[in-house]
Amino acid sequence: MNIVYLILHYMAGADTVECIESILKASEDTVHNIKIVVVDNGSPNDSYGFLQEKYNGNENIVLLHNEDNLGFAKGNNLGFEYAKNNLNADFIVMLNNDTIISQQDFNEVLVRKYEEESYGVLGPDIVTADGYHQNPGSKQGWELSELQIYRLKKRIQKVLCLSSKYANKKANSRGEYRKTTLMGDVKNTILHGACLIFSPIYIQMFDGICKDTFLYMEEDILKLYSDHYGFLMMYSSDLSILHKEDVATDMIVETTSAKMRQKYEYIIQSSKVYTRLKKEFKRQH
Repeated sequence: MNIVYLILHYMAGADTVECIESILKASEDTVHNIKIVVVDNGSPNDSYGFLQEKYNGNENIVLLHNEDNLGFAKGNNLGFEYAKNNLNADFIVMLNNDTIISQQDFNEVLVRKYEEESYGVLGPDIVTADGYHQNPGSKQGWELSELQIYRLKKRIQKVLCLSSKYANKKANSRGEYRKTTLMGDVKNTILHGACLIFSPIYIQMFDGICKDTFLYMEEDILKLYSDHYGFLMMYSSDLSILHKEDVATDMIVETTSAKMRQKYEYIIQSSKVYTRLKKEFKRQH
């Protein structure tokens, strides 16, 4: 099988290298054909040149470059389309650049799970640096009335984030994550966007993820797509990765207060995209 790892890079060169090297090490004994596509999302520092110099001549690593920061969805879609159309990918593993894979049979397991379950999108156990588990998610969907209230809350929180004390309190929240691994498989569930494994079923249907958001709620929209188009999204504890968290986002803004205000603005805009799509899908039924 052709398995393509897709990494969206922004400024954090050392973290991207650590992610790449972990994939290479974990794939040393695999029977599958492994490629890595790195998309530099308009990094304003010299990290893209650093990656070019380090991996020049490595036929298993493809480096792509955007002149501007296109956001999470459009940036990843550039790599997704390349993997699909130029590398004939059977599977695309979309990874944050602040993740590390150490599981030696990662490739074998993701193929085996597809043969067993015919998933469209698969998510692993995602373990944070402080020991929390981000998959599977608890919120499976949104009603339109919920989204209106949600946006209002985010607008209020955006204003409150002018207080650095409030911003720090919100930034340190871990209430939505688990303290232990959820063992086994969970079908028809929302997945965390730090690692999304797309199967031949999904790749044949789409050329990436919804392109209309800049950052946040991509997973929610993907679950909306899953429910509408009928492909399986599932979690399995048979796969596991480490997620250091927020490296690229931390590179964009310097202070916690500014980071949280920008986060809430991105969420507000993404929730509007979700609302529009949900209305469109309802009309089509």
